[in-house]
Amino acid sequence: MGVLVIMSAYFSSSETAYTSMNSIRIKNLVYEGHKKAEKALRNYDNYDKLLTTILVGNNIVNVAISTLGTMIFTEIFGLTAGVVIATVFIATVILVFGEITPKTLAKRNAERYALRMAGSLHMIMLILTPISWVFMRLTYFLSRGAKNDSAEAPSFTEDELHVMIDEVTEEGALERSEGELIKSAMQFDDIKVSEMYTPRSRIVAAEIRTDIEDLKKLFLESEYSRIPIYEGSVDRIIGAVHTKDFFSKYVAGEDFTLEDIMMPVKFVPESTSIATLLNDLQKSHIHMAVVLDNLGRTLGLATLEDVLEELVGDIWDESDVAGYPIHEEKDGSFTVPGEANIFDVMKRIGIEFEPGDFQDNTISAFVAHWAEGVPRRGDEIDLGNCRVVVRSMKSRRVKEARIFPAKQGFSSQGTQEN
Repeated sequence: MGVLVIMSAYFSSSETAYTSMNSIRIKNLVYEGHKKAEKALRNYDNYDKLLTTILVGNNIVNVAISTLGTMIFTEIFGLTAGVVIATVFIATVILVFGEITPKTLAKRNAERYALRMAGSLHMIMLILTPISWVFMRLTYFLSRGAKNDSAEAPSFTEDELHVMIDEVTEEGALERSEGELIKSAMQFDDIKVSEMYTPRSRIVAAEIRTDIEDLKKLFLESEYSRIPIYEGSVDRIIGAVHTKDFFSKYVAGEDFTLEDIMMPVKFVPESTSIATLLNDLQKSHIHMAVVLDNLGRTLGLATLEDVLEELVGDIWDESDVAGYPIHEEKDGSFTVPGEANIFDVMKRIGIEFEPGDFQDNTISAFVAHWAEGVPRRGDEIDLGNCRVVVRSMKSRRVKEARIFPAKQGFSSQGTQEN
């Protein structure tokens, strides 16, 4: 009977393991050349036969346990008492040792159990093929009129992927910046140019007949790298001048006109998706697009940098004042990048910071100074009025950290800087 109970536990745990396992994780092991993963995935892909085999095997074993147990107990205690005792005893044994315990363990370690049982389960599937085929045909006959929603639905919807990314990020397996990048990429094709262009009222442009000195002054005052050139009005933009091309000729003292250095621009309707715009700009090697309305009038401008910022966030150049994102979590803590200036961060979230003998300025350097060596994920620094916890590492440096204030009620400046 002990062997039968072990077999019952085997079938029960295998059912839960294959029902609960992460198929994507198994596929990743297959790509890495894991032999057992190949068998486990092959079993999983033939799920109907797998489940039928497990249920057939489990029921055969459980019926055998019940029959054998009843025979033994009726032989010892007589028919009436033996049946009662056998029922209570066998039900307890099957539930505890053949169902609940193995299924609980398999649920906690689904992939490990699926890999361990892959080979033996495949053999059992082959042995029980005739019996499984009969039950599968019977099941098909009884359920052929029922609608199969899973056949039409995708494995994951976009909304479900968003939730998964948030959960993985919260667990720390994925960096917040990486999670935000993935979600931005998923939404990239849904964003229209009309949602992100620089409006007409903020366009800094020059007329084609503008004097060279006036254009130089416009470049210096605006600090833009490209200035669109129009003929007559902004509704007739004909190109753009790059600061590099302009000043290379200006400094060299060459005699030139705007037509000599003017580059072409793209023209796109406001309904264009930014994914399409990015593709067009890449193919044409043009960095600026003029956004038009239905009548061909200029609504605004969209640059390659604008499009990329929708995907990766703000792009800082040499003339920008650098800043770092500070994300306020639901529990009141703040997630910050390791390269952020710790003095600026503490000031923005309203925490008094005493550096002591710390001479550097980044959070990563501060944690390393405090740890007196290479910090590790999970390292915690208690400063009294807050705790700094290492959230993730990269190349022996702190990539992200979380700051837990000792008190709540800080100003909204600490939520996020755009």
